[in-house]
Parts: sequence; structure tokens; C-alpha cells
Amino acid sequence: MELLFETRLDIASVEGKLYFRQIKPEIHPEPVLQPDRFADGAGASIYGTVLYDGGRYRMWYQAWPKDWDGRDVDLVGYAESDNGLDWHKPELGIVAYGDQPNNLCNLGFHSPSVFIDPHAPASHRYRATGYTGPGRKGARQQIERPGYYTAHSADGLHWELDQLAPRWASGDVITSVYHPTQDRAIVALKFSPRVNGFQRRSIWNAELVDGEWSDAHAALLPDEFDDICAVARGYASGDYYGMGMLPAGRGTVGLLWQFRHDLPRTGGAGVGVFGSVDVSLVYQAGRGDRWLHRPGREDFISHVQTPWMAGGIYTASCPVEVGDEQWLYITGTVHSHAWYLNEHWQLIEPRQREMIESGFSRIGVARWPKDRLFGFRADPEGVLELALRAQDNPFELKLNYRTDPGGSIRVELPGIAGYELDNAVPLTGDSLSNTVAWATGTAIPPQPAGVVRARLHLDCAEVYAYETSPATAAEYSGR
Repeated sequence: MELLFETRLDIASVEGKLYFRQIKPEIHPEPVLQPDRFADGAGASIYGTVLYDGGRYRMWYQAWPKDWDGRDVDLVGYAESDNGLDWHKPELGIVAYGDQPNNLCNLGFHSPSVFIDPHAPASHRYRATGYTGPGRKGARQQIERPGYYTAHSADGLHWELDQLAPRWASGDVITSVYHPTQDRAIVALKFSPRVNGFQRRSIWNAELVDGEWSDAHAALLPDEFDDICAVARGYASGDYYGMGMLPAGRGTVGLLWQFRHDLPRTGGAGVGVFGSVDVSLVYQAGRGDRWLHRPGREDFISHVQTPWMAGGIYTASCPVEVGDEQWLYITGTVHSHAWYLNEHWQLIEPRQREMIESGFSRIGVARWPKDRLFGFRADPEGVLELALRAQDNPFELKLNYRTDPGGSIRVELPGIAGYELDNAVPLTGDSLSNTVAWATGTAIPPQPAGVVRARLHLDCAEVYAYETSPATAAEYSGR
């Protein structure tokens, strides 16, 4: 469905008491995957991906081993689930690490993202992006330079690097997702230019089209209002630690990791190292469009919501559909970022050992009804007019909406006989996809002018998304 971003050009007008708002997800009360083996005993982080594939949910995650030395690692754990809540870690026998069987695949990336490429040959069905370099735990021996790399696999478990040199010259967090409507994969990389006086983590974008990875370009840089948002929450400044992504119709939603800094900043460029991470929403209405923040930049998920993520939150590369919901797997840490380092960015060994013993990160779930991240609410009445794309044949309009008791949504098509407001069948209740109807049926005839204007009259109701689809011959025969 097409999410109703406030800036969509197909929103022709907004009338009455109609307000754009952001939805809050439900946080599953307890983590769903814990650090419980030697290979991931220090922490399990969804610096990774969950996909529904082959009739099951498959997870690739960052495994922090019991012999973690305080530096970043490139070990990738693998788990499976039938329902998205109960996860099994199969003993794969692919990577030897420690003296116990483990669930490590040989991807060997930090911040590993996995997606399925529908256009690739069988040997490249699974694609991955990640960061790696020589000498890191889990890294391949043939790696000579640190940077962002890409890889491919036939089964998602046995991986080969696309090249032995970095594809992009930066490091740390990188996420990627396949966008079916845009027919490409989108990559979100981290670069750290100077912004307003000191070095800040920022988001760059690249893409995979026809098997070729593009260069990266600047996409989303922190600004003065991010600092204001950080200060309002008791911090000194802010930047972007990373970003998950959700394909949404023609557009894309970004799940932006808002890193709010405590003082002191460290290093010659004054990098923010200490603090906590929350998640806010940004969106890109169409391919190549500017990324936009929700007005006010309210948190989508805050680290203060549950104790197991009191130190910060980091998301999977993308949400996954589970029934009628979208689930976003999230890493929760009990300790704030760099809790085990002193002000000179040096290891505090007793704090590191404490984190290892407790397992410093675990994986949980945030969930919401499908395609409900933004919406327009009428309180009590308002009209939202959509300019629907030209159609050559009869079509239907479907809405994702919710009404209060006694509320409704009625739709008129001005200038088309039989589709007046008086003929509209009221939509009531709660539906993720309900077809708009009139007394004469549901099929909308094509118009000589091309564009069909649909005026949605909301009475104590919310509308979140819409889509059009071809009408069947039977549906149109009544016209």
C-alpha cells in the first residue's frame, strides 16, 4: 500500500480538523533471542536481518563471543523460527569458534544485512553488505583493507565475497534492503563528515541495480534541530548511528537510529561516543526523493520504554511481515553506548568483564498493524482529497483505516455520476484493506482527463494508507 506521507503530491487538499500523526508500535515485553552460547555469550545484536523465506523466519545477527576483547567483531549468528517469537539456533558446523558447536555462518561481517535478489542467478540469490577488515574476530584472512564489503550466497549460510577490496571506503554500520516496487536494493551507509563544528555520523545511500552496486551519495545529515531534540532529552548533541529501511509502496520509510551524546566528546574531531540511541522515522516519498523527518521528530521507539533496552536501541535492516502485522527486530542494551570506555576512549576492563558476564545485548521485537506508521486523523471531521493516478481500465480503491465508535469514512468522486457522497457506503470499524464502495458497486471507471479525485470524508476516523487495483469484469458489469 501507499503510506500517507504528509508531503505526497497526490494529496490534493486537506480540509477541516484533520491532523497528520505518527503511530506508536507495541514493544514485546521480553527479548526473543538471548546470548546463551560461547559464540554469542557476550551479546546477541540484530545488527542484521530477519526474512521470511522458505516457509520460516530466518535471522542473521551479530554474535559477540564470550572471549570478546572490547573491539568490534565480525561473527554472524544464524537462527530460525516458525512464528517469529520462538527462535532456534541450529548447529551449522560451518565456522569453528571455541570448543563448542555453534550457529555461525561464514559471512564474516560487522553489521551484516541480508536480502534476496529476485533477478540474480541461483548462486547469488542471497546478497549481503557489511563492514570488515584484517585481524578482526570472524573476518576472512584474505581481507587486506578495512571497509564496506558485499557478498553473495546460494543458501544464505555459505558466503563468498564479491571482491577482495572494499566496495565503499568507510566503516561500521551499514544496512541494505530490497525494494520490490522500485526494483532495486537500497543501501544505507555511515560516513562521518564535520557538521556544525565537529564530526558527526551521517547516512549515505547506494543501490544495487542489475547486479551492479553504485557509488554512495550523501542522503541524511544531522542538523541543528537534532541537537535541540537531544538537549530536550538531557543530552548535549546528536547524530545518526545507522538506519533500517521499509519499502512502502512507491516510497521508503527510514528507521533512523538517533544517537544522543553525553559529554565528553573524544578524539581530535570531537566525536560523540557516550550516550544512548533511540529510533525516529523518516521517509522518502519516491525513488531519489529527499529524506524527510516527521514534524517534531518524535521518537518512534525510546530506550526508556523497557528495562532490557535502557541503554539504547539498534534495529534490524528492515521489518518483516508476520500475519497482519509488521515486526521490527531490535537490539536492546542495558548499558549506554561505550559504557566500558573511559573519557580517553580506553578500555575499562572490570566494566567490560561485567558486560560479558551479563550479556550486554539481546534481541526483541517492536510490532504494529501492517502499513500503519503515519496517518491522518479527523477530530472530529475533515476531508482528505487524493489525486489518484490515471487508469486505462476500471479499478478499485482500497483503504487502510480505523474509525471510532459511531465514526465513519465516506468517499466521493467529484464529477463522476453515481459516485456522489450520498451514494457512498460508509466504512466503519478497523480494516487493513477494505474496498471503497458506492450504491452502484466498487468499480471506478477510467476518466478522459486521466486523474480521478477521491474526497475522503472522515468523521472521528483515521486513514493510514491506500492502494488501487484493477476491477474484475464482474465488479464492473453493474455499471
